[in-house]
Amino acid sequence: MTRFIQYPMDKTKMAEVKEWLADRKDMVAATRNAGGITNIEFSFCPGEGWLAARYIFDDLDDMIAFPDTEAFAAAKADLAKCEFYDASRAPHEFKGFFLPEV
Repeated sequence: MTRFIQYPMDKTKMAEVKEWLADRKDMVAATRNAGGITNIEFSFCPGEGWLAARYIFDDLDDMIAFPDTEAFAAAKADLAKCEFYDASRAPHEFKGFFLPEV
């Protein structure tokens, strides 16, 4: 299972957003270790201003359980407080089936 979410950020602050995320190594590690997660990747789009996270979960139950984890709640709250977060736009989320055979 995969979850891809884009969070709106100030598109002119790529270096600052990278630094902000790098300063949260403990939060990123806690999220990666939340259970049932095979991989997480982060990306930044300076053209439109999105910080994206792509998760690969072991199975559907792990993906469903993830939003209830302490790690997710802490990361989401911290992201909302980021000075570069653009609250005038809503996050975009995709959940689906990971297709490793393609």
